[in-house]
Amino acid sequence: MKRIEFTLAVAGLAFGMCSVGFAQDTKSADKSFIKDATEGSQAEINYAKLALAKSKDPNVRKFAERMITDHSKLIVDMRPFTVKYDVKASGEPILDHAKYEELKMKSGTDFDRAYVEAMVKDHNDDLNAFIKEENSTSDPELKATVAKGEKVVREHTEMIDNIAHMGGIQTPPMPAGA
Repeated sequence: MKRIEFTLAVAGLAFGMCSVGFAQDTKSADKSFIKDATEGSQAEINYAKLALAKSKDPNVRKFAERMITDHSKLIVDMRPFTVKYDVKASGEPILDHAKYEELKMKSGTDFDRAYVEAMVKDHNDDLNAFIKEENSTSDPELKATVAKGEKVVREHTEMIDNIAHMGGIQTPPMPAGA
């Protein structure tokens, strides 16, 4: 990816073009990722709190506790980048309100199954987003933070996929690393 960025920058200069447009596109993607990662982490915390209130399954509860701890730290880790990139996070989690309300109405094993299914989807999607950002950002500090976050999200994905398999729930293939 670095070679492609370098080649594009050189080609732009050679033709008297400014590479600012490319840099702005990268910065825009970084800003979008930072906002989504921050708001998505808050959503994971909210879902986890619901799981702790409703689930009796020790595996689900352990996973939910880890979500609160790790996603709280991910929010803190992203905070310097919200300042650096002037990201205005809404303070609202990216929350599928219909899914959240559906989960609130469930109990027992029905809740656990629905929560696990939702977390499998969310964490596989999140892992893909972290991998994409890690591969595309040109900011070395952000790249290092995203790589650290990608490792944590990968652990979450493995953890929830294992819980899903114990319950007979299918999971997608694990996304390849950055």
